[in-house]
Amino acid sequence: MKDMASLENRRKDRPLTIMNLISHDGRGGADRAALDISKRLRQRGHRVIWGCPSKCYLMDEVRTAGMEVYLLDHSGNMDLTPLPAFKRFCKEEKVAIVNVHHSHGRHLLTAAKLFGLKTKAVFTRHCICGSTPYVGAFFYNRILDVNITVSNAVRQSLLRAGIRRSKAVTIYAGIEIEKFEQVRADKIASVRDRYAKRDALNIGIVARTGLNGEVSKDKRTEKRHDILFRALAEIREKINLLVLGAPRQREIDSLKLIAEDNGLDSGKITFCGFQEEIAPFYKIMDLNVLPSGNEGLGLAIIEGMAAGVPCIGANSGGLREVITNGVDGLLFKAGDSSDLADKIRTVIENESMRNSLISKGKEKVRKLFDIEKTADETEKLFYDLLG
Repeated sequence: MKDMASLENRRKDRPLTIMNLISHDGRGGADRAALDISKRLRQRGHRVIWGCPSKCYLMDEVRTAGMEVYLLDHSGNMDLTPLPAFKRFCKEEKVAIVNVHHSHGRHLLTAAKLFGLKTKAVFTRHCICGSTPYVGAFFYNRILDVNITVSNAVRQSLLRAGIRRSKAVTIYAGIEIEKFEQVRADKIASVRDRYAKRDALNIGIVARTGLNGEVSKDKRTEKRHDILFRALAEIREKINLLVLGAPRQREIDSLKLIAEDNGLDSGKITFCGFQEEIAPFYKIMDLNVLPSGNEGLGLAIIEGMAAGVPCIGANSGGLREVITNGVDGLLFKAGDSSDLADKIRTVIENESMRNSLISKGKEKVRKLFDIEKTADETEKLFYDLLG
């Protein structure tokens, strides 16, 4: 209560000008997490500027929320062409904090700081760090003010890479819980009629593929759809796999080939494409699975839990912080499709366990992953940075 009162007083005395900067098209989990925190900070009276490429599909939602937009187009992660205009904007608009969420924003902000920008520099790390230890840390320990990590797994990866402990703070990414708990019945019915199969187990995976139209040499996707395909090929019950997150036909064609290669009839897959409103889809799932073995956190599992779906994830990375095995979800050995198949059977066959996982999953989300909690901790960190 004391911390909340302190935040409210700081807010009244000194509202902040904050830029949240993404460099992708707005379709990823990191983009959604950045928007959700931006909306909450705007509601608390701060001036929030949304920096993004001109083709960002979240633009209408940003403007509806009353935020300003700063367009930042670039040709690649190392393109510093926008640097002069970006630096000038931050100075003229007295931006107190720039919070970047992708590599291009990090490179741009680092360059701006090297050229004298006084704005506080924050990088929210949504993924496990895979860079060569100590190479990037040499610069980022000296230039970035702090890294916000969305899980302790991400924080530990930064520490292993040489980032100082004082430069890495864990704040769990949160979600708007009500959006997934309370979904209009007509929307659920519409989605069910179009995509679900009433005589089958409707199992969902919400994940990008990382495919560019061709099957990778190792026949894998970024989020390891192949492991789920192989596991489901072992399940005798009638299955309808709902695949969300593949927006283009060439990705769908690639996924069909990967499924067939892993023994799963692609006729058992319903491709739902990219959906702007994902919440109704969780409501038609009997089970939600995320097989990726390198998740920074796993927002798709958190959303599924909030919606009341039993969830299974790989026993790796940030998913171990979302799921307590056997309590609020199940974890399978990362990369092991047979173990995943066993876990799927366990959920299918045990109704009392399903109900318990659903109940405990909702409790976990309310306790750790509420967007209001994320906003509180982020706001406090920003004020602490500014002194």
